[in-house]
Amino acid sequence: MTDDPKHSWHDDTPFPRRWIGYIVLKVAIIVLAVLVALWWYGLV
Repeated sequence: MTDDPKHSWHDDTPFPRRWIGYIVLKVAIIVLAVLVALWWYGLV
């Protein structure tokens, strides 16, 4: 194993340039699901 200072974990992902976008999208979907659930039960 080489210690390359420019190599990080997100370089190993399928789409390294867009990994932040995927994380933001996942968080947004979770927040939307929670809001819909709260609305469904009348808590919002």
